[in-house]
Amino acid sequence: MGKPKKKGAYEHFCVIIFAQGKWNDKDRASIRKRLIEKHNTCSDNPYPLFTKLTYREKKPSYSDCNLCGPIYEMFQEISGTNDNIIYQGHHYLLPEDDKEDMKELTKIILGNPKVKKFYLLYLDSFGEVDRNVIKKWTLNDLKERLTSKLSNSSEFETLVDENKFKSRIIFEISKF
Repeated sequence: MGKPKKKGAYEHFCVIIFAQGKWNDKDRASIRKRLIEKHNTCSDNPYPLFTKLTYREKKPSYSDCNLCGPIYEMFQEISGTNDNIIYQGHHYLLPEDDKEDMKELTKIILGNPKVKKFYLLYLDSFGEVDRNVIKKWTLNDLKERLTSKLSNSSEFETLVDENKFKSRIIFEISKF
């Protein structure tokens, strides 16, 4: 299935993975390796979820997107002093195509003993807000338009199965 008709600008798919304690380079690589393997695996889906994961080591600086920076800052604020891995990109999700991959992503991330939890955020746009207004948004303006939901891996998989995975919710997904 192709991308649905564009509702607005600024689609984002973002993931932040938290450490269980401190990570060294080997720990970080072990977590990323499984995601890279899934990225490189062939799929019937023409645009698989794992190709939508764009690794970020530093704050992105896109001149045409005024939300990438604040989202990155928000994830850094959420992580505090904890080690983390951030994936962030301009990607859309299609529940009917990405449902199984979302559940697989959860299993891969939380199956690693070095991972404590992860956060997932999908923004399908802010099409109802004028782009000139969005350009002036601060980090707090963005956070005011998002909600949070805490769940364990089973609860999150149930949300995905029941098509209750929604945009503009920061999902905090823990092992238990």
